[in-house]
Amino acid sequence: MVLPRVIATDLDGTLLGRTGEVSERNRRALNSAIEAGVRVVIVTARPPRDTEHIAALFDCAAVVCGNGAHARIPGRDPLLRAIDPSLSETLVTKIRASLPDAGLGFGVETGTGFYHDADYALEWWMSPDGVSGVLDDTDALLEAASPVAKLLVRSAGTPVNLMYEAALSAVGPLAEVTYSGGAGLLEVSAAGVNKGGTLALLCEEWGVAREEVVAFGDMPNDLSALTWAGSGYAMESGHPGLLAPELGLRVAPSSFEDGVGRVVEELLAGA
Repeated sequence: MVLPRVIATDLDGTLLGRTGEVSERNRRALNSAIEAGVRVVIVTARPPRDTEHIAALFDCAAVVCGNGAHARIPGRDPLLRAIDPSLSETLVTKIRASLPDAGLGFGVETGTGFYHDADYALEWWMSPDGVSGVLDDTDALLEAASPVAKLLVRSAGTPVNLMYEAALSAVGPLAEVTYSGGAGLLEVSAAGVNKGGTLALLCEEWGVAREEVVAFGDMPNDLSALTWAGSGYAMESGHPGLLAPELGLRVAPSSFEDGVGRVVEELLAGA
């Protein structure tokens, strides 16, 4: 077995365990891979400010945030792939029309802050202290929050799979629509911006072929990276849709059982 040149891993539900922390086994395995010359890339839906304490555990080649919209590469200015300001209002209008939900709210992640309108129901795990601004309506939201690295759509009453189907049909090729498991929460990025696309850009710059990449993930927003990489590992504890045989993904042990670390150990032992 040939050692990969790049290992890309999601965080929540993948590298992180039940406590939201990196286990000693996962930390040791990835750092051993780095010592062996492998580039390790974190690829997450989280914003940059919520990844710094985890990325500090590794000498990461890059930290890709916001589902591919924001990438930090050591020694360089961040790479930002935001939604065009002129398109943001159109996306909101189309998505709102496709989801006639009285409790529909919108939020914007800029990369440095998070803003939402008055109808957005804040996730249970997010403290109001982490909100940069609450605006009266979406017009005010889009005026105040810039750049739009990621548009979030929150519904109190519509299951996320139904939200996804409706929004995807409404926006078509204008944007990238996905979700990462949050109940009633959609994530919208600029057209063509996803985890796999940004990972591909980085690997092209490094001269790394997709066959030399191993990727780990657990949710639909990881699919682009898992299917682009030469070896994509869906976490056994993740979204059942990723375990469909037709996708051709490998299966890593549960994130609660150090699945990333166990696979990386096998890769290192077989090299």
